[in-house]
This record gives sequence, C-alpha cells and structure tokens, in this order.
Amino acid sequence: MIKHILPLIVLSLAMLSCNTDPSDQFNEKDAAIPPQEELYSSAERSEIIAAARAIIKADPVAAFVTVDPLGRPRVRSVNTSSPDSTMTIWVATRPGTRKVDQIQENASVTLFYNNDSEGNYVSVMGQADLHKDNDFIEANNPFSVEWTDQFFPEFPENMILIEIKPVWMEVMGQGISASEETWRPQAVTF
Repeated sequence: MIKHILPLIVLSLAMLSCNTDPSDQFNEKDAAIPPQEELYSSAERSEIIAAARAIIKADPVAAFVTVDPLGRPRVRSVNTSSPDSTMTIWVATRPGTRKVDQIQENASVTLFYNNDSEGNYVSVMGQADLHKDNDFIEANNPFSVEWTDQFFPEFPENMILIEIKPVWMEVMGQGISASEETWRPQAVTF
C-alpha cells in the first residue's frame, strides 16, 4: 500500500512547492543583484580582486553551482579558465549535460574556489552564457591545446563554452579578512 501512496505524497509536495502567485515568481535579474546589506569591504577593490586571482590561480578547479528545475542547488567540480581583465571566467562542457539544461532555465550561477588548508576561498556569483557555435568556440577557447585534446578530442565539436560574467564576488584569504563582527567575507560588485 505504501508504494501506491508514496508517489501521491511526492506529487502533492511538489505541487505545494510550486508558486502560483505571479508577484512572487523568481526574477533572475533581481536575484543577480546582491543586497547592499550583504556587502562588506575594508580593503581596496584592487586588493580584493588581486587576492581572488591568487586563490583561483592556486587551484583553478571550482565547485560550479547551478539551480535545477525544482529550485535545488546542483554542484559539481569543473576546471575553469583564469579570470580575464573583467573577472569573466570560462568553463567547458559537453552538450547534453545537466548544467547546460539548468543554465538554459536559470542563468544565475556560482563558482566556489577554496583552499581548506589555508582558509582561503572565493565565491563568484554571476550570470552564465552558453556558447555553442563551433567558430566562436574555436576562436575563444581559453584552455590549452593539451587539455582540450584530452577532454574534447573532436574539438570544437561536442564542446560548449560557458561564459560566467561576475555580478559580485566574496573573498577570504591572501590578506583579505572577514568582518570580525559578522564573519562576512569582503565583497566587490561588477
């Protein structure tokens, strides 16, 4: 009997979690903007960004967070490019991955870099753009030939580039300390 009731319970819970009030619907543009009360900084902007670059350079593998259709955060490790002059970061993936489907539904993403042994971390909250055009991919691939050949032997076929444009970033480490009162990391907006 339980095996017949359980699907009904799951369906009922899913329906309850669906928001039907249009005024309360998720607004991706508003979600990308950090609430000002969440931002803290005592260091210069350039110092915070330099610390972030050093942390990312030390380990360019990040936890990449997307949101699935049920609103759950989904996390996986990804190799990332070095940030460019605007702190834009690139990730390569294959078509058909869940992250591609999730970004198509909700472009708000987070990259999280950390070094537990030193207590350093960087959280980059941004908007993701998917690039599927082979000519674009060939011209803009930020990854080495060796890395690309290893993971994408049919390059540029079967590769999608994900461009992550930062909206705001939080940094802890490399001389950048959190607030003593709230433990809030230092932040910059873009």
